Amino acid sequence: MLFRQKAPRTRSELVAEADRARAKGRVKKAIAAYRRALELEPKDPVVHGKLAPLLARARQPEAALQSFHTAAQAHLDRGFADKAIAVYTQAADTFPHQISLWQQLAQLNLTKGYRADAVRALLRGRFHFRRRNERRDAITLLQEALAFEPTLFEPKLDLALLLAREGQRSEALALLEPLAHGPGGPQLARVHWTLLRISPGVGAAWRWVRSTLARR
Repeated sequence: MLFRQKAPRTRSELVAEADRARAKGRVKKAIAAYRRALELEPKDPVVHGKLAPLLARARQPEAALQSFHTAAQAHLDRGFADKAIAVYTQAADTFPHQISLWQQLAQLNLTKGYRADAVRALLRGRFHFRRRNERRDAITLLQEALAFEPTLFEPKLDLALLLAREGQRSEALALLEPLAHGPGGPQLARVHWTLLRISPGVGAAWRWVRSTLARR
C-alpha cells in the first residue's frame, strides 16, 4: 500500500499550534512552533511579538530583545508606527533596565507627535534606575525628558540631586538657581530644601526655614 506523504504544515497551522501551547503555559513548545513559523516568514511582526515575551520567560533575554526589535521594525517598515510603539512599550516593561528601550519608545512617540507620551516614557523609565550604579542612566533619561519639556518641576529637583550625588554639584546648583528666585509657596520651599540637601549650611538652612514659614 502506498502512503501519501504528509503535507508540511502551513504558517497558520504552526502559529495556531503555538497559540494553543502558549495558552496552556507550555512555553518551550510554543517557542518551538513560533520559530518554525518564522522559518516560513522570518520578519513576521505578529509572530515575533508573541515569541519575544516567551523567550524572556524562558530566560533568553538576548533572543527576546531581538524579537522585540524585529517586530517593531517590521511594523515601522509597513507604516504602522502605533503598533511599533506598542511593541516597545511591552519590551520596556519586560526589560525595564534597558535604557535604550525607553529612549526608543520616547523617540517613536515624538515622531508621531505624541510629545507628552514621549516625556512620560522617559520619566517612567527613570524610576527603574534607582541603584547607585544606575544614576548615569537615570540622569540621561531625566535630561532627555527636560529637553522635551523644560518646565517640569519635580524632574528638575530629581535631576539636581542625582547630579550632586555624581559629583556634579555646580551643574546641580545651576539647574536650581532660577527656581530659587521664583514666587513663594510650596514649590519654593521644595527648591530650598533640595538646595540644603545639595549644599548644607546655615544660609541654606535659613532660606529653607523662611520659605517654609512663608507657606503658613
